[in-house]
Amino acid sequence: MATHLTFPELIATAEKLFGRNNYVRFAIAENRFTDAILEDDTIWITNDEGFGIALGAKAGSLTEWERFTLPRTAQPPEGSLTRGTWDFYATALLPTHVSTTAMTPLPDELIASFLALHSPDASVAPGDPEVVSWIYTLDTSEEISALGAIVKWQSGELCLASIATHSAERGKGLATSLVSRMVETCAALGAHRVGLGVYAENNAAKQVYKKCGFTLINEFTSYSRS
Repeated sequence: MATHLTFPELIATAEKLFGRNNYVRFAIAENRFTDAILEDDTIWITNDEGFGIALGAKAGSLTEWERFTLPRTAQPPEGSLTRGTWDFYATALLPTHVSTTAMTPLPDELIASFLALHSPDASVAPGDPEVVSWIYTLDTSEEISALGAIVKWQSGELCLASIATHSAERGKGLATSLVSRMVETCAALGAHRVGLGVYAENNAAKQVYKKCGFTLINEFTSYSRS
């Protein structure tokens, strides 16, 4: 029997079904939440834009959803268009509220130029409102060797985004060092968890995240009906 959940009930149910660091905590903002339906350990969630997320063994699209995200094992409605295939990782933190060494902010144009050259598909850019800070490492010539953004999603949770390493410097452990520093910064900001999304085919990046303590939460495909 299907049950409609309030937002607090949704958060509690998701934690019970999927663990404390579940995707619902990251993806669903209370002020954008419209409805959640629970049936047989599967949840269908809709936000105020009509976007849907289904999680659980029987996950599928609701008929009213025009855009939606399903577990990769789920069968989408006939005629659905695939928008992207990606994985979500998360790790628990012990909030420290201890200040990390302050980084001198980089000029936006320098960040944008680095991303254009070394990560043209980066998900966030300088000036985007969700960016909390950019974390970076420099080489011996004081040039950027790697950088990434800490962002705050609408849910209030912190995530890592636009992680990029200089094309000529890959395979040297720079990404691992950068992500570790980003995680430490999130803990210093008082976060209890941090997440990130990654393209499903980016195996090198996923190995870095695992080294830094991240665990695979979900494997997703995003769709639209037209």
